[in-house]
Amino acid sequence: MAAENVNLSLLPFAGKRYAVLLGVAIILLMTTVPYLTLLNILLPVGIFVAGAVALHQTIMRFQVRLPYSEAFALGSMTGLAGGVLSVVVSFLLIEFFNYTPGVESFVLVIDWMLDVAKGKPELQDQVRTLVEAKKLVLAPVQLTLTDLLMNMVVFGAFYALIAGFGGSWAVLRLKRRARRG
Repeated sequence: MAAENVNLSLLPFAGKRYAVLLGVAIILLMTTVPYLTLLNILLPVGIFVAGAVALHQTIMRFQVRLPYSEAFALGSMTGLAGGVLSVVVSFLLIEFFNYTPGVESFVLVIDWMLDVAKGKPELQDQVRTLVEAKKLVLAPVQLTLTDLLMNMVVFGAFYALIAGFGGSWAVLRLKRRARRG
């Protein structure tokens, strides 16, 4: 009787590379393109979607069954690589073009909140806070190498977790669809 090796993945290396590259591309779009960054203002929906789409497309393209753990791990690799690359691209945009990704989305949300608060005296303290926040957002940004490295670690870890859940959700959704017929 042959021993079954449970550590071997059904997904070839090309499939893993495809998933990571697709997820990284989606994360870069969601974190740097103006107004697409709105998806990540309150909840990191864009990062979750990146992990889910990357795994869904990979599973469909390579026609493999993945366990949740492998989907989470692959989604996490996608999120880690996407988070690190997103920080590097943002750093380059700030340094060379004085453009901070996501500013216009944040300002749009602040302006919307200010419009909602007009004519409501009980919200004046919050309005002052929002006006100060808007000034801070629009102020020039100076980043050091330490800031870059710290952001790479923090965003890489955070995006890895969220994209991992997105990848697992994609597997859950595909398994439910397969059960239904």
